[in-house]
Order: sequence, then structure tokens, then C-alpha cells
Amino acid sequence: MLSPQDKATFEHSCLVYGLKPEEIEALIPLGSEALYRGGDEIFRHKGSDADLFVILDGRVNLLTDEGDKIVEAGPGSVIGEIAFLDAGPRDASAVAIAHVTVFRIPAAELRRKMCADKEFGFRILANLARLLCSRMRTAECRLETLMERSHEIWNTTDL
Repeated sequence: MLSPQDKATFEHSCLVYGLKPEEIEALIPLGSEALYRGGDEIFRHKGSDADLFVILDGRVNLLTDEGDKIVEAGPGSVIGEIAFLDAGPRDASAVAIAHVTVFRIPAAELRRKMCADKEFGFRILANLARLLCSRMRTAECRLETLMERSHEIWNTTDL
């Protein structure tokens, strides 16, 4: 059972955008809250699980397999979407920065619900597609900035 505050955070996550209130209510029993302390792994790079997570409280670092920080995610953020969508190994590790509460939705349960209710499934997939597009655009902007900086550094006459 989610607290009123955690439920409000979940209801404002991009995962449930456009869902009817009764659809959100039907989704909540599929998952469960999980608590993590600072340094705890929520999931591991190359892990085989495909569960989806919504951060309810606290902050999480997403890290490369070398431990480099990709991004920091906070309340309302959805993590684990790539493995959920393609059933492949995790492409990053998720590590709690301090105390973190997440809502974990088992992949099998959510996929079963999405297959049983195609309209619901379409909205979930559309929301995850929007999330991935947003992350791709952000990554492209960061890459452009890095390339511009690199170009400026190497084209200076101060070398």
C-alpha cells in the first residue's frame, strides 16, 4: 500500500501519463515498494531482470559498468525501461545515493496486464517511448556540447 505522498508521486510519473484513475489504481497492486540505503544497488549492469521502477523518494545514480555517472534521477523518475522493453541485459547500474524508496513493477506482471488490455498497454508503451525520446535528445545535446568544447580546445593557438 502506497502512502498518500508516494501515491501522488507515482501518479505524476511519466509512466502513467494519460491513464485513467481506475487504470492507475489497477496498476498499483501489480508492484510493491522497495527501500534502499545509500550505496545499495537497485539493479546491476548486465543484470537479467527487466522490472520497471518509479522513484518515489530519494535520488539514484545511474552508472556505467566502469562506475561512471550517467545521470542522477529523483522522485517521479522511471528507471529500468530499456531492459523492460527489450528484455535484454541492463545497460547501466542503479545505485541509491542515500535513503531511496522505489515502486517496483515486475516485468512479467506488467507485460501480462499490457497484453490483456491493449489500450492500457499502448499508453504505457507510448509513455516509455516518450521517455526514451526525451533521454535521447538530452544525450544528443550533451554530446554536441562536448564536441564543441573539444573543438574549441583543439583549435586554440595556445597549444
